[in-house]
Amino acid sequence: MRILVLNTYSFDKIYQEWLDGESPSHFLFGTLEVNKHDGFQADILPHSKYKWLNKIGDFIGLTGLDQQVRVLMQIRKYDIIYAPFALGNTRLLNILKYFRIINTPIVILGHMNLYIKPEKPVFFDFRKKLLLDYNKIAFLSEGLMNKTINDLGVSKSELNDRFTKVNWGADVNFHKKNESYVNSRDTQFAICAGTTDRDFELVIEAFREIDFPLEIYCTPATRPNDTNLPDHISINSDFVPYIDLLRRYQKARFILIPIKKEKVETGRTLGLTVLLDSLAINKPAIMTYNKYVDINPEDHGFGLSVHGFTVEEWRKAINSILFDFEKLDKMASNANALYVSEYNSERFGDSLVKVFKEIK
Repeated sequence: MRILVLNTYSFDKIYQEWLDGESPSHFLFGTLEVNKHDGFQADILPHSKYKWLNKIGDFIGLTGLDQQVRVLMQIRKYDIIYAPFALGNTRLLNILKYFRIINTPIVILGHMNLYIKPEKPVFFDFRKKLLLDYNKIAFLSEGLMNKTINDLGVSKSELNDRFTKVNWGADVNFHKKNESYVNSRDTQFAICAGTTDRDFELVIEAFREIDFPLEIYCTPATRPNDTNLPDHISINSDFVPYIDLLRRYQKARFILIPIKKEKVETGRTLGLTVLLDSLAINKPAIMTYNKYVDINPEDHGFGLSVHGFTVEEWRKAINSILFDFEKLDKMASNANALYVSEYNSERFGDSLVKVFKEIK
């Protein structure tokens, strides 16, 4: 079975970083793990070729037109199209498939809000029809899958097995090569990193009255206000290669994942990527509770889930485990057990192959 993989950002670059040992394979969402299975070949579509097509596509509301035209040029070679971030680069393919101009099955991932229910009833909901015409949507969250079903107003029987749940997981081989476990008693700082909707200001305020170093890694666009920053809090908004950030994670006491209040209810798996890092390196996590992430730390015993958004609630959570090394070590053990048993790249690859095999 030949599978063509297309993505909204460059998988070519990530694949090269993986070859160079700088990035893990799970950033390619199962592509390499699928290729380990007999009878399966997943090819990555080069990210960009005809940039002028994208300009036309942006003008007419078809983002990713360059990729989709190139898919159509070679579609007969492939049995399945796989798009991890489908809403940005499969609209034309989706429309052509709906009108049966093409018949190649399309499989996408569900890790963000795929459908927003119209405020007023509509006679013909074309967006709903298009979404339900994907052959398979593999959700990275049970909560997000159920939300999507409710928003669509369909029963599971009506879906005809189009929706399924898979567990995304961190790259086993990459983390084995870069393994460096640091006991909680030997750690000297906490860490908070992320590029999407992090409430850095909240953890800064929480740590103003906690006498323990905090390292924040962000982007220039998400850099928080650093006016009157205490000496024990540092902010780095420069680009940090993943492998270097991973080494800081390994040396940290725990990982903080604060999500902005206005974003946590938007129907996205916010925080999941960093949680997978936490599991893979046996590191406790303290995270804003997100019902659209199935592996909230407190539910699974590898950290704490903070339901509130006040400085006091976060400070209390941090202080409750900051020097409780016995609890921290137990959380680290639980993280490793969950990583080995369920949330790893090999398991995800197996699940993805199963999804592909179910295509009729």
